[in-house]
Order: sequence, then structure tokens, then C-alpha cells
Amino acid sequence: NEDKDLHKTSKITLPKTWLTGECRAVLKLFVDSYNKKFEANPLDFDAVHLAFDHGGTVANECVVNEFIRPGSDVYIKHGPAPSVESMTASPVATAASPPTPPPTAAPASSAAAAPEPGKLVMCKRFGCQTKYDIANNPEGSCRYHRLPPVFHETVKFWACCPDKKRYSWDSFMQVQGCMTGRHTDVKPDQPSVLGGSDVRAGNDGSQSREKLKSIDEFNAERRMQASAPGNAGEAIAKMYQLRQALEKGGVDGGIFDAAKEATMKRHGGNHVAVLQEINDRISETLGNLAKE
Repeated sequence: NEDKDLHKTSKITLPKTWLTGECRAVLKLFVDSYNKKFEANPLDFDAVHLAFDHGGTVANECVVNEFIRPGSDVYIKHGPAPSVESMTASPVATAASPPTPPPTAAPASSAAAAPEPGKLVMCKRFGCQTKYDIANNPEGSCRYHRLPPVFHETVKFWACCPDKKRYSWDSFMQVQGCMTGRHTDVKPDQPSVLGGSDVRAGNDGSQSREKLKSIDEFNAERRMQASAPGNAGEAIAKMYQLRQALEKGGVDGGIFDAAKEATMKRHGGNHVAVLQEINDRISETLGNLAKE
């Protein structure tokens, strides 16, 4: 707003529990404070977003201490918050990861320095973030996730555990890691956060490069996947999203429900197979329309 009388500057000290939470909480805190002061000109939470003076924008799903440095200036700007995929801000180094001093040359006769006993450092593995003693780091002491977290709209999950989706930050952080090993202070050579498009495009590192399959091989693989019970949760979520999309486009949700129930009976309650048939039928219908 160009009217400087409606500008507001706040110095905010965040509770420690907020540092590992979502940036949306910081935005809401300021918006609520602003609206109490300027009741005649309130801000719409969904129409503003966090940004920095250098122009970088932050998605509401981002983790506070990964993108907002202590003491930094954060601005509230008009416009809906960007998605994780489209935001322009970059993660910042945390206080737990101080810059490494330049190495110094050791005398040729000296042995390699041993880890300093009792020194605690932060583990950089996904989902761990535990401080550990570098002199006491046995195999199996770290439980972590192999791939980065995915924040897509309100859904949160680890890219390596797509069947364990959560909607609140607390429940997401309670999802146990799928790997064990030693703690490390070396940051994984992967993005710190992924968006939904990364997973759909296979850019999450969970899929290895394979030779191009024939149509018959692809269809056979899909049928095998349809019998895997571990994919049921993801299939249910996708059918819910599909129903919402169709309803927004003007399709009666009751028709979708009836079709899904009939298909469910044919496949004996196999949600993955039901989703596959519904997608095939919709694709077939659209293909026929394209030929007319």
C-alpha cells in the first residue's frame, strides 16, 4: 500500500517451537497483529505472502529456520503465497551449521587429529536433526529418511515414504525414518525441500533411470502395482483429488461416487486397481471425443 500511514513494522521474537514449524504461522501472526491495528483496512491472509528485501519469496509450507535467518528483515507483500516449486528464496545456513574455517597445514610428522570428545554437532540427515557426540557415533545410532520432505498444498510427507502422508506439522515430524546408520554433519547432496511436481516428474531421486518400456511391459507393470496393498493410501488420496477436480469442473460428485463403488465391487476392494480403471475410462472417453 502506498499510504505510509497504513504501514506497520513489528519486531517479532519467535518461540523456539516455531523454528521448525511452517512459515505460514509467521505470516498469520503478523496479519492478525496488523488487522487489530487497522480494522478498517484489514489484510487478507490468502492475498499476501512473505518476501525479503532482495525480492525472494517464501512458500507458506517452508520451515522457518531453513529460510528465515535470525535478525533478518521479512516483508509482507500483496499477492498469494507462492508454491514451493515457484518460490524464489533459497535456504539459509542455520546456527547449528557454522561456516567451516579454512584448513591449516599440519606438520608432516603429525597424525590426523582425533575427534574432540564431548563436542556436539547437528546431524544433517533428513528427518534426524539430532545433536550427537562426534566421538560416540556408533552404527545404527541415527534413524533418518533417505529422501527430502515434500510439501504440496496441505500435504506433507517424505519422498522416500509417500504412503505416510500427514497434514499437520507435529504428526509429520513424528514419522520415523526408514533408514538407520551413523550421524553425519555432511549435508545430503539433494534439495532440502521438494514440491508435488518433483515427485510427479520423478525428480525426487526415488526412481532410477530405466530403459524405455514397451506398451505391453508398461501395462503389465501397472497391473502388478495394482495388486500391491502398500499403494492403497496413495490411490485413495488421488481419487479424492480427482473427485474434487471433477466437481470444480461441473461434474456431479455423486456420479463419481457411484462409479467408484461399482468399480470397487468388480476389483474386490483394491483401491489401486479402481483408480487405474477410472483413469483408463476417463482417458478413453477423452480420446474418443478428440476423434469426433
